[in-house]
Amino acid sequence: MLSKEFSSKVNIIQPMLTNPIITPSNPAHNGRVCSTWGNFHFKTFDGDIFFFPGLCNYVFASHCNAPYEDFNIQLRRIVVENAPTINHITMKIEGVAAELTKDVIMINSKRVQLPYSQSGITIVKNSVYVKVASKSGIVLMWNEDDSILLELNEKYANQTCGLCGDFNGIPNYNEFYSNNIKMTALQFGNMQKMDGPTEHCEDTTSTQPDNCTDNLDDRCQKTLTSSAFAECNDLVDVTEYIMACQDDLCRSEESKNASCICDTFAEYSRQCAHAGGHPLNWRTSKLCRKYHWR
Repeated sequence: MLSKEFSSKVNIIQPMLTNPIITPSNPAHNGRVCSTWGNFHFKTFDGDIFFFPGLCNYVFASHCNAPYEDFNIQLRRIVVENAPTINHITMKIEGVAAELTKDVIMINSKRVQLPYSQSGITIVKNSVYVKVASKSGIVLMWNEDDSILLELNEKYANQTCGLCGDFNGIPNYNEFYSNNIKMTALQFGNMQKMDGPTEHCEDTTSTQPDNCTDNLDDRCQKTLTSSAFAECNDLVDVTEYIMACQDDLCRSEESKNASCICDTFAEYSRQCAHAGGHPLNWRTSKLCRKYHWR
């Protein structure tokens, strides 16, 4: 009996030693991940979630405040059937220019086949996302639809610009302040616009829909705090995702695209999994039949 107990204890301890990424406090997650998803939502490295409905080309994240720019990542969205989708990503990493569009990957203006591995950059594709990783500590995952998740090595702390913020570990500062004056998310987003050589894309102007809080639906809170996300609620603060979901519901009245709340549920699930949690299946026959990677 004793030997049985001892062997079971060894079996429990060993996986934790050999695979620490499964533990709830995945160090690569907290404070080192920026993302965008669904109905123009963004989450900065420092944890701010904001809405910016821009349809120009923007700097998502770039290496700044340093003598040499290690990386520069830009994105562009279009709206297809009332649903925003990311249709173009450009990345300059360690002197290599990568261009990602649906089904086509270009490296230094030449189309490449996946998997690709050269010059310290690896690009792979599976059924749910395209993943770009560099030896310098940059990992980008794109589901070829609405979502990008970017993870940076902590050596880039305090050295980033763009929609992902400054990576200084302090929410709001200095992303949403200019000369000590607080900016709106719209002003902050428009500052990150990067026109092409022959392009002039107008700044985005958007207002919150009227009567947004009149008929608040409880689907957001019910789903995001359901048993499917029980482990997640301990790992990733759910409050701002509930607010983002309510914002989706509010705006979907305008766009007639109620499935947009599913994108926020899927994003919370991804964030939870990346933080080391195990979200359960939250989809039901009545909620989100649309497929998304988790």
